[in-house]
Amino acid sequence: MQLAPRHRTVAAAVLLACAAAFVLVALSQWLFGIGLDPRDDTLRRAAGIGFTDDARGTLFSIVPVALPALAALLAPDTRPGRVIGRLTRLLYVAYLVIGVLLMFSAARYGFDDARQLAEEGQVFIDTRTAVERLVLDAVWLTLAGVGLFLSRRRGDRERSSTTEEQDEA
Repeated sequence: MQLAPRHRTVAAAVLLACAAAFVLVALSQWLFGIGLDPRDDTLRRAAGIGFTDDARGTLFSIVPVALPALAALLAPDTRPGRVIGRLTRLLYVAYLVIGVLLMFSAARYGFDDARQLAEEGQVFIDTRTAVERLVLDAVWLTLAGVGLFLSRRRGDRERSSTTEEQDEA
């Protein structure tokens, strides 16, 4: 069963909106999710230690990585589909920027054992755990980079096919 281009556009837009919501909520949780504890700051939230640590789980999950790719694949080759493709690339770039900032903030906190010991009285995230999180975050960012690359390739094919059609006419 084939979906009409209009239905494909609507479905792709919904998928893209859901993925954008995940990215925006993760950004909000990381930057503005300050709890009542005065020790709660962006570095601790990025590292995911016991305060309001949902940002990592929200951003580095399958939904914000896979939904834009599905939206780009589902979008028709018409003008609304090309707009969806551009928005997909924009969302992946936002994901990558926020993800890199979150990853390096977490690593900065995790590699600073002396600060954790001085401020918290104990080390919550040791160097080994910080390296493991850094590697896993890099994997998620690589997957998002692959999604960005594939969505760019599709946009290049669309552009080349429309110029070939115009040349034939």
